[in-house]
Amino acid sequence: MSQRTVSVLMPVLNEEKSVAAAIGSVLAQREVDLEVLVIDGRSADGTRAIVTEIAAREPRVRLLDNPQVIIPAALNVGLAAATGEFVARVDGHASVSGDYLALGVAHLRDDPALAAVGGIRNGVSSTPTGRAVALALSSPFGVGDSINHFGTHFQRTDHASFGVYRTDVARAVGGWDESLLVNEDVDFDHRILAAGHEIAFDPAMKIFWHVRDNAPALFRQYRRYGRGKAAMARKNGRSAIRPRHLAAPVAVLGTAGLAAIAVRHPRFAALAYSPYVVGVTLASVQAWRARGSAPVDPATVPLSFMAMHYGWGLGFLEGYVLGRTPMRASGSARTRT
Repeated sequence: MSQRTVSVLMPVLNEEKSVAAAIGSVLAQREVDLEVLVIDGRSADGTRAIVTEIAAREPRVRLLDNPQVIIPAALNVGLAAATGEFVARVDGHASVSGDYLALGVAHLRDDPALAAVGGIRNGVSSTPTGRAVALALSSPFGVGDSINHFGTHFQRTDHASFGVYRTDVARAVGGWDESLLVNEDVDFDHRILAAGHEIAFDPAMKIFWHVRDNAPALFRQYRRYGRGKAAMARKNGRSAIRPRHLAAPVAVLGTAGLAAIAVRHPRFAALAYSPYVVGVTLASVQAWRARGSAPVDPATVPLSFMAMHYGWGLGFLEGYVLGRTPMRASGSARTRT
């Protein structure tokens, strides 16, 4: 089999509603010779049939099997089968801009120090509450200094969302850690940096990903993310923890402490909690101003900020202190990563 420029790794599980569009966005990439490796985790819906039908008429698409179901195992199956000089991850519930891969490849070829480059995440939803969630996810108040949600210029970073990687580097660091059910991508990038390579972010590379449709679902997602980050931190030690990772756990502990104090000193507790309320309010107003013309539910914006902070913080404490691991993703809209 001849070598392609890019092998796109697409892990899927029960993605019948979005997988065709995801594959289509990859096949529509400009100026790149590519293959799409769709790695299915034994989907129970029509995902496999859809991919099989596409592969029958499009030789650049191959369907691979992921008997272990989990995402890092799928990525490793794809990495082993990849023929490309570069590999890129695109999930089955997302799409990317038409020049995404071409830009990533150009950066890697122009700068030998770079081993990976990723783009900016733009949340999309068909519901007013989902669009409110997307606004919160694009705010530094919600995601801290995670620039892949809001960055505006090309820069070095520590994590590539939907990264385009040098295949030889991806294999040299051992692929993705299959013991991590969440944060396998952050751990992967951590090992790439530890090996002496660099990672970059380019906001011209656009990712369109389907967000949770309400604040409770976002809370469950971020609680799972928090547990996943804790597992990654327990594995890699202090070097895997940034100041932004501690803000949410501290908020959870602080709120719990204030709740206890409020029993006897409610005014003091309310006063001490008020800065956070003001912060949520100001961030919500700023996010609201960035909304488009489609309807957005205003109440869900502040609830989304709180869901992210308390969900992630609680999950991190559960994982780091109690050693609890995240549940496996089902591939449904409620639990997928």
